[in-house]
Amino acid sequence: MTDNRYRIDAVYQAGQVLEVVADSREPMGPSEIAAALGIKINAAFRQCVTLDEMGWLKEVNKKYVLGDRLALFWARYKTRREADLARIQNELKNLEIHQEGTEIGGEKAA
Repeated sequence: MTDNRYRIDAVYQAGQVLEVVADSREPMGPSEIAAALGIKINAAFRQCVTLDEMGWLKEVNKKYVLGDRLALFWARYKTRREADLARIQNELKNLEIHQEGTEIGGEKAA
């Protein structure tokens, strides 16, 4: 069981809204989101409006899809991970070059 005494319910609910919209093949309205999450329609509507304002959701004909801001978060994360990977690969390559030139017990390392 998770210790959720520090959880902020509104933030948690926003995450649930994002997940249910992300899992949907079609844009979802607040009533569909509310039904999927077991929350009041007004709560779903307010979450959608707020998430739309932040760019995390996008309103399309009174329904919602994921917003472009989530793609930007993913792009930043991916760029950092790729830079980390390139740095690690370079360090490993330098380590291999260094080990190839090191003698062990009077013999060159293989």
